[in-house]
Amino acid sequence: MEPVSPPSAPGGLGPAPASPSTPGPALQQEPPAPPALIRMPTAEPAPCPAVDHPPAGTTKHLIKEEKRNILSFPPRLVAEQLTVMDAELFKRVLPHQCLDFVWSQRDKPGKEHLAPTVRATITQFNHVATCVITTCLGDPSMRARDRAKVVEHWIKVAKECRALRSFSALHAILSALQSVSVHRLKKTWGKVSRRSSATLNTLCKEDNSRASAQLSEKRPSRFATLLRTLRGTRKRPHKKCVPFLGKFLTDLKMLDTTLEDYLEGNQINLEKKEKEQKVMEKIVLLQEAANMYEIEPEEKFGAWFWALERLSEKESWSPGPSWPAEHSRPRTALKDLKFILRRKKVIE
Repeated sequence: MEPVSPPSAPGGLGPAPASPSTPGPALQQEPPAPPALIRMPTAEPAPCPAVDHPPAGTTKHLIKEEKRNILSFPPRLVAEQLTVMDAELFKRVLPHQCLDFVWSQRDKPGKEHLAPTVRATITQFNHVATCVITTCLGDPSMRARDRAKVVEHWIKVAKECRALRSFSALHAILSALQSVSVHRLKKTWGKVSRRSSATLNTLCKEDNSRASAQLSEKRPSRFATLLRTLRGTRKRPHKKCVPFLGKFLTDLKMLDTTLEDYLEGNQINLEKKEKEQKVMEKIVLLQEAANMYEIEPEEKFGAWFWALERLSEKESWSPGPSWPAEHSRPRTALKDLKFILRRKKVIE
């Protein structure tokens, strides 16, 4: 995955919809449920307690906490706070906004309002990735040993994210550590312990395997689906999880590219619609899994996270003259980044 550009402040998800208990014609005009076992949400949910924004009234003691560095926070706490941020945003995602015919229009003039729930999730992903890059590169006075401690700390955070099944934050951290801006710090990586390096390699392999497994995942047979319908049951998540939304965007992009919307005779391609429906069903199921977390936001970390002045893409690629010689531009691209670059290109 190529180094992510620092995004703007997280975009809002729009005004809250009317309360479901409010009578009116809007409830009568609600579209019927799709022919699936899971009802797809078609309106943005009421806003949850804000965890993806800095507090409106930051107090003096929180302003002091903003001067902390990432090493001030235990890896478990960092992983939990990133998890609760990602979970709150993923729970608000409207599955139909992930469809390629909607998401692919986002950059066209006059279409900036499309898919706000998906945009917010991707903005958070980029915030995490640029936070990792900035803490590794943002202070030119740091020596290789100091930066190695920061890298090791983020590896510990990534390990905790895996334990929490917070795969969005995990993918963001691994992508940042594998970005060329950080990966080319030869002296820094030379100071990273062998144990931390081995942990990072294991996490990266698992992350790539998880992506490949999702693409080749077996779908339930029609008979199994019909049987669950007759029994009035459906599959429910058993474990907490915050997935990386980009994988679902990639799957839907591939479906839209390989399958036509209409067949001969102007007939709707039901095969494509069914496959898209299954992807959206899985998003809804995982939203239930994301709702199983019981983590309270920690104000001090939130104040530091949002107050951090992140490096721009140009700054992370073009360090000033005070940077050590280890931060030189590599001659060739890293092989490990090819897979990430192909998948990241879909959502940026």
